[in-house]
Amino acid sequence: MDRAFGWIGEIFQTLLKFFPWLVIVPATHAGVAFVRGHRVKEWQPGLHWYWPLVTTYRLITIVRQTQRIQSKVVMTKDLKTVTVGALVTYYVDDVVSAVAKIADLPSDVMERSQGAILAAVSENTLASIQSDRIGFNEQLTERLGTALNGYGVRILQAQLSEFAPCRAFALNGHAAIGQYALWTGF
Repeated sequence: MDRAFGWIGEIFQTLLKFFPWLVIVPATHAGVAFVRGHRVKEWQPGLHWYWPLVTTYRLITIVRQTQRIQSKVVMTKDLKTVTVGALVTYYVDDVVSAVAKIADLPSDVMERSQGAILAAVSENTLASIQSDRIGFNEQLTERLGTALNGYGVRILQAQLSEFAPCRAFALNGHAAIGQYALWTGF
């Protein structure tokens, strides 16, 4: 019986697209409306009308967020193998860039953070990182800010959450066995 009258619901849903709808953007979010698929319009927190027939929209959290960066095995400048994990704190300062240039913001922050960590650790020795963690975290924050420049994200802080020497041996180029971590590669 439901299948027999299901078409009535589909017709009703289609007719609703011809009427404007109200969207509430909360204070912790912002949005982007794509009018006719190509015109990008920024939505700040508040009430916004849109026409579902010709407009789609996407909301994104813009307040302070923290992203845990998965631990990886990296080699320092003095050829010591270490495992490194980090914590990155950021906020979205340009919602149009964050939505229109990046498909998945948290994944992009993770990817670019891992690249910045690899570069920063490989340019320093184990002793220099260990002796000046605050200075290294500042260097990492600056490097990450540069890596994410232009993508609508402002890095507030990047800090090492895990840093320890380890031993890793590559097996068939796919995995490693060590005293501290199992390495799956960058």
